[in-house]
Amino acid sequence: MKRAVILIADDYQDLEVWYPLLRLREAGWQVVTAGVDSKKNYRGKNGYPLVCDTTVEEIKADDFDCVVIPGGWAPDYIRRNRVAVELVKQLDSQKKVVAAICHAGWVLTSADIVRNRRCTSFSAIKDDLIHAGGKWVDEEVVVDDNLITSRKPDDLPAFCREILRVGKAG
Repeated sequence: MKRAVILIADDYQDLEVWYPLLRLREAGWQVVTAGVDSKKNYRGKNGYPLVCDTTVEEIKADDFDCVVIPGGWAPDYIRRNRVAVELVKQLDSQKKVVAAICHAGWVLTSADIVRNRRCTSFSAIKDDLIHAGGKWVDEEVVVDDNLITSRKPDDLPAFCREILRVGKAG
């Protein structure tokens, strides 16, 4: 069984957590939500609550096949947590799926894993990815080896389709 972890912080983009969580579970994956703080209860940008399964301090990259990083304002909190950033970096170095949507590109830049790789994001952080060495393009989903990126909630069907496709191959 494939295992994914979704990183959670306050003000996550509600659809960008719940859509992948439910889609991956529907496909038979075990999905764990991991908060970046010691608390368990988080609230999405639109107010939808989530009780996390665990925290990033309690998990290891070796236990997962994929990490999903949602957008909203959560990535700004996630990238400040050195354990979360290191987890993303380790999963990438192990060639496991790293999937980031919307503002989650901020976490990729903090993990320094976009250099010389094709990627996309919400347009507001395009310059951040370019300055981190990424080859930014405006497409609904971009796959560069194990790195999967998308721009916004409208891209979620393509984003999840590629997570499942790349994750199956890995």
